[in-house]
Amino acid sequence: MSETRRQALKILGTLTATCAFPFASDELYGQHVMLVPGQTPAAAGPYKPLFFTPAEYSVLSRLTDVIIPETGTPGAVRAGVPEYIDRVVSVNTEHQPLVRAGLSWLVAEAGRRFSREYGALDEPQHIALLQPLSDAIDKEARDQQQARYREIPGGRVYYFAVNDATPPARPAVAVQNDPSDPRMPIRFFRLIKNLTADGYYTSRVGLLEELGYAGNTYRANFPQCSVAEQ
Repeated sequence: MSETRRQALKILGTLTATCAFPFASDELYGQHVMLVPGQTPAAAGPYKPLFFTPAEYSVLSRLTDVIIPETGTPGAVRAGVPEYIDRVVSVNTEHQPLVRAGLSWLVAEAGRRFSREYGALDEPQHIALLQPLSDAIDKEARDQQQARYREIPGGRVYYFAVNDATPPARPAVAVQNDPSDPRMPIRFFRLIKNLTADGYYTSRVGLLEELGYAGNTYRANFPQCSVAEQ
């Protein structure tokens, strides 16, 4: 990974691929041509979103390129990440209200804080808008890890890989995705960051050009082992 890309990603926190998508891993490499069941291949031309409106898709595209910008290698948009996210969200009804509410929140916040359309924000304005969300995501992750360290009888502290505490009741979807809910933007940004990483690093650009993956190749010969047998 290039140092310029590393620095760009540090601005908005660490990206983690969490397999948030509902597709098998062997389908991901071809995500830029993946079809929803029942869909027929379309003629070459501009991509037409399956779920997002044109305005939403424009905001989503800009956001993914902020998360993984173009450096020495193509950014998220040129890697086909917005198309990937659209395909995932189009078949995942749980994601749909959250993503739609989050994009609406971004547009509203850009107008309220900077009197500009979201796509017209400059880099410092993007960071000012998104960094608090990234910080909140990191804090929640740290708190979850810390909660797994518990004292047991005898005064010793153990780390529990699975939190066996009773989970809080899950709020209704309408509350989770309400733009007035202070956690909705955080949940939205976490999902988009993860989907962006999933889409980018399983695309041809991310996998081959960025990560230098050289799998699925054969060797003409194998180096001789120099370790003497026992």
